[in-house]
Amino acid sequence: METQGLVPMTDGAQLRWMALGDTTRRPAVMLLYGGPGLPAYLGDVAPMIADLAPVYRYDQHGTGRSPWRGPHSFARHVDDLAELLDAWDVPSAVLIGHSYGTDLASRFCLRHADRVAAMLLMCGPFVGDWRTGDRAERRRRMSAAQQERLRELEGPKAVP
Repeated sequence: METQGLVPMTDGAQLRWMALGDTTRRPAVMLLYGGPGLPAYLGDVAPMIADLAPVYRYDQHGTGRSPWRGPHSFARHVDDLAELLDAWDVPSAVLIGHSYGTDLASRFCLRHADRVAAMLLMCGPFVGDWRTGDRAERRRRMSAAQQERLRELEGPKAVP
C-alpha cells in the first residue's frame, strides 16, 4: 500500500513524500535520487524492495511537488532527511543513494551515523576533486570539432 503526504520543514518548506509497504516494519529504506533539481525518479525501484521493508521517497526542495522555499545547500538537504525520518518516526534507515543521492547519504551518515542502518551507494559519491579526471577523459574522447562546439555551448565562463 502506498501512502503520501507533505511534511513541514523547519525552514518553512513543505516536502512531498511517498511510502510503499508496511511502514511499521524496521529498518526502513530511504531512496535518495540524483540531481539535484530532478523530481524523485526511483519510484520503479520501490516495489522491488517493499515486500522486505517499507520504502520511503521524497521530492527535494523545489522539485516535483515540493515547492522551493529556504536555502538550497548540502546542510539543508541533510537537515531535511533528518526531519523527514523524525516525521515518519523512523529512528534509522537503510539509505540507497544514486548519483547526488550518494553525496546526500554520505553527508547524512557523517552527521547522523546512529540513524543509518546501512548504505548502498550507486554512481557516486562525488567527493574530492573528481571533475578534473572527468574533464580530462571527456576531452580525450572528443574530436577537436566536438571540443570546439562544447566550448561554444559552455560560453566564456566554462571551466576547461
